Amino acid sequence: MKRFAFTIPLALILVLFLVLSARFCYAQLVINEILASPSIDWDGDGSYSYRNDEWVEVYNNTEGPIVLDGYRLTDAETTWRYAFSGVLQARGYLVVYGSESYAWEKANGYPAYGLSLSNTGDTVQLWRFVGPDSVMVGSYAYGKNAAGIDRSVGRKPDGVEDWYIFDKLNPYTGTTPPLGTGCAPSPETANGCATPVEDNTWSRIKVLFR
Repeated sequence: MKRFAFTIPLALILVLFLVLSARFCYAQLVINEILASPSIDWDGDGSYSYRNDEWVEVYNNTEGPIVLDGYRLTDAETTWRYAFSGVLQARGYLVVYGSESYAWEKANGYPAYGLSLSNTGDTVQLWRFVGPDSVMVGSYAYGKNAAGIDRSVGRKPDGVEDWYIFDKLNPYTGTTPPLGTGCAPSPETANGCATPVEDNTWSRIKVLFR
């Protein structure tokens, strides 16, 4: 019986390894929270601007740091809105405000509109460059109910697939998902309602253990 030996070029093995590695890494950085319709000074520059105070939060859904170089944001029009750089630490948050997007667009020769998030619904997309090619590694399409004034829509808890509206500043009473939580938008902090802290004296604490 004749035996046939098949050889796989080393270059092809390397390409396959890089593709599989990249696909694994893509799941590590996620779009975590979006606020499309601001009415207050969310970016903290001392003044309100509808364009500047929109924001998108990304989250490092791993136990290790992620190098952000090569990651970019777009809306549904797939026009580059922002390019990330630096390192995001494990379980860390990073918020891109419309003001930062606008400055990046101007500095890099793109039409300067900021994040350009529609208040009637839009899609936020996260891309990553691998060599000369760009690959979409995450996206979220939100509707009009999630884009009410000073409402954000995000994952709860952080990094999971379940999305909710954070509507403490503008309650959402509808039944169309995602549903409201009564919690406030939380740029750069964990999504959900803060746990209230009750002051106690030592004598009251001792009573609890009698």
